Amino acid sequence: MIEILHDPKYQVTSKDTATHFNFQIQYSAISVLSKIKHEDIYRTITSFFLNKIDILMMNKQRYHGNSQCHRSLLLCLQHLLFLFSLTNLECGIENWCEDLLGKLPHQQSVRVCLEWLIALFYYKKGVEINQEFIDHLDAKKIPLTSQFIIIYNIMKRKCNNCSEREYNFVLHHLLGNTMGPMYNVRLYAQCISKQLYKLRESSEHKYMIKIVEQNCAKDKNCARLEEDFFLSRFDILSELKPSFIYHFVPNYTEANNDKIYMELINEELKIMNRNNEGQLNDEEIFKFKYPKGKAKSVESFDGTGSIQKKYVPWGSMSDIEVYGISKKKENPSELIVIASLIDKLPNLGGMARTSEVFGVRTYVIDSLRHLQDSQFQALSVSAERWVNIEEVRPGPPLKAYIQSKKLEGYSIVAAEQTSTSCQLDKFKFDRKTVLLLGHEKEGVPCDLLPLMERCVEVPQRGVVRSLNVHVTAAIFVWEYTRQLLL
Repeated sequence: MIEILHDPKYQVTSKDTATHFNFQIQYSAISVLSKIKHEDIYRTITSFFLNKIDILMMNKQRYHGNSQCHRSLLLCLQHLLFLFSLTNLECGIENWCEDLLGKLPHQQSVRVCLEWLIALFYYKKGVEINQEFIDHLDAKKIPLTSQFIIIYNIMKRKCNNCSEREYNFVLHHLLGNTMGPMYNVRLYAQCISKQLYKLRESSEHKYMIKIVEQNCAKDKNCARLEEDFFLSRFDILSELKPSFIYHFVPNYTEANNDKIYMELINEELKIMNRNNEGQLNDEEIFKFKYPKGKAKSVESFDGTGSIQKKYVPWGSMSDIEVYGISKKKENPSELIVIASLIDKLPNLGGMARTSEVFGVRTYVIDSLRHLQDSQFQALSVSAERWVNIEEVRPGPPLKAYIQSKKLEGYSIVAAEQTSTSCQLDKFKFDRKTVLLLGHEKEGVPCDLLPLMERCVEVPQRGVVRSLNVHVTAAIFVWEYTRQLLL
């Protein structure tokens, strides 16, 4: 980099000086990687990349798009893919990729690169896709949709050469998920099973595929997903080249990522790739014929011209109070939510987030130790920082707390189905209300019901007569907010 800083030929005088200089450094780094011949150096560089990302992601539960963490992680994965095109990477990198993919949700460009790397390694190793392989991916906590894509990318390469047993197992596994409870999993399983069937038709699965095709024909999201480049035309080996890795992936998946400076690369710089005879061939990095469109969202775009409106991410990316939390407006809500009877962290974390979003005055839980649990923090999305949380243990302490709030003029309401409960749509909240939530299985204990002024239930029309306690809490909090604060 020091040489680049002082090299006269890089002293650009155009309006795009900063951009030119920045991407000149990026290109120079790629060019240096391409000239390395010794595999020990490749392994050393790979270990350096992995250690840097491990340090960067050590305490991360999430990261925002186009943040420094996102940029660093994406660039590392791009370099690993590029190194893979030059030599066979080792160092247990497939385990590293699997652990990272299963650790937390990723931006689309990062997820694509991780799935690509994992598929490459297992294809190169010639691993058979069977139940043991599926169990391995499950143990790594890799999301089902990513599992499907990894399996599809491997099978797409080996479909004509794999055994009938392996092909039938994969297709059976995918079809088994086409009727699952989660829409996104069903959608990916249906689309990928259709694509895989087209590669090598099987009479054993013909009837099931016909049913899947009928379901997909009614779902516009299925058609959009099938048109996506990475599901329709992508190949893990033929796309393993600099133009695709460094330009197409970020350009197709995200709108706000840096791309290599096109004019500079196309007009001035070339990268040297060795062929099998050891001779050098020039290839312009970014001469490509790929679609210029962005990846289509399966769930958010509705064709009406509307766009998502989210909170500004950089306001919460630092532990420092960068946007005046101390000057936060006074909370008009007088709602207290008691979750002391809840013992599942996902419910507690989700309710903390709901409480903060709708400005609940106080959120009461069994133990403040839950706040330090990574699962609680992940579900609450840092909401525990901004909502007032108190610790009240079940039993006598909870009874005493409820009695004290009665003396302060609070109306005590339980979210519970009883013989005398009122329908939520007909219930009028008092401004000063305490909402008691029951245990996930047993609900509100009988010894607490006499302390309640009213029991209220959510009107239901289905056969199942219960809701998840977090869902129930969210409905009650929203109704309180709608009646008294909006």
